Amino acid sequence: MDDQAPAPDQPAPDQPAPGATGAVPPPPPPGPAGPATVVADDATPVPPPPPPPPTPAPAEADREKPGRPGLVGALTTVGVGLLAAAVVLSTWNSRADGDLDWSNYFVGLGATAVLVLVALVAVVVVRRKHDPVARGELVTWPGVVGILGVAAMLAVGVADQGWTDDYLAYVEGGLVTALAVLGYLASRRAAYVVTAIGGVAILYVQGFDDLFGDSLDEDSTVITVALAVTVFVVGVTVLGWLLPTRAISGVVVGVAGVVAFAALMVGMLAAQAFAGFFGPTEMMFGTEDGSTADFAPPSSPSFDFDNDVWVVLGLAALLTVFWALAAAWTGNSGFTIAAILMPAIVVPLAVAVLTVEHPTWWGAAVAAGGAVLLALGGLLGRSRARSAAEPAY
Repeated sequence: MDDQAPAPDQPAPDQPAPGATGAVPPPPPPGPAGPATVVADDATPVPPPPPPPPTPAPAEADREKPGRPGLVGALTTVGVGLLAAAVVLSTWNSRADGDLDWSNYFVGLGATAVLVLVALVAVVVVRRKHDPVARGELVTWPGVVGILGVAAMLAVGVADQGWTDDYLAYVEGGLVTALAVLGYLASRRAAYVVTAIGGVAILYVQGFDDLFGDSLDEDSTVITVALAVTVFVVGVTVLGWLLPTRAISGVVVGVAGVVAFAALMVGMLAAQAFAGFFGPTEMMFGTEDGSTADFAPPSSPSFDFDNDVWVVLGLAALLTVFWALAAAWTGNSGFTIAAILMPAIVVPLAVAVLTVEHPTWWGAAVAAGGAVLLALGGLLGRSRARSAAEPAY
């Protein structure tokens, strides 16, 4: 009969028979939404090719790179240089005849005002996130030279107002330091750090003179000054280490330390040369019995700097090691240059001040020490190179 149901052992018309081949698998479940993929014959998804990078428009390609100051930096540099020349001319000529020449003084005041005003306007108008390099140029160099112009104009203006040198030094140093700190907060540029170091140096020198100037004598001046320079160099380097511009502050004050130590050695050498030409000589006086007597001024100054030289050499060695460690830690070549210049300048001057009869021994000693240190550095470098070349397991 037509309406009979299929036998139990017969499969349904819409189902494949058991064991039959060529069955079509069910479609995979839909995946997450994303870029379309191409499915090959073996059902392996193939990602689509990446889109080609967009070609910049000619106008954008010709623009100045944001990491360079470009024309803004060039115009700023030349403009600041010309304004600085006006400030120097005003400082030089405003007191040429003793009285204040207001025409020259107003030129300096105007140039200083332009410098400071440009820096202040750049802080407010030029946004850091839009063009930080151009903003840094406009804020930094007009501001730094403007701070120096303010200090110069202040010194010229109060020259006949009865200010003492001590009081003026404190005012100048404090003003330069405060303005430099404000400039650094606005720009985070190292030029303001260097300017602040100059202001702190003025305060430090004046304070040192007020505290120890009256108690110094000819036998302790060199040692005391060398100690003061060492403390200043180490202190500024350590304090500057807290700032992002740590290397700049340390290198600048390091160069100043090398110059100061060289000046101390040259001063001792000049004092010895001066004593040799114009020092007190033995004089002969006749006596009543016809004989002669020797006489030398009892208060003749002593120019024996042996102890001073050895102390200065020890402090120079301390600073050399300090800078060498700073160079090893930061990788900044400025510390390396300072560590090289200190012994290269101070040791020959020390030999000259000590009037060594056989300087060959000094040369051989320092050469041997340098050769040993270089050999140790070479061995250590070879060991590090081998360690880097060995594969890690």
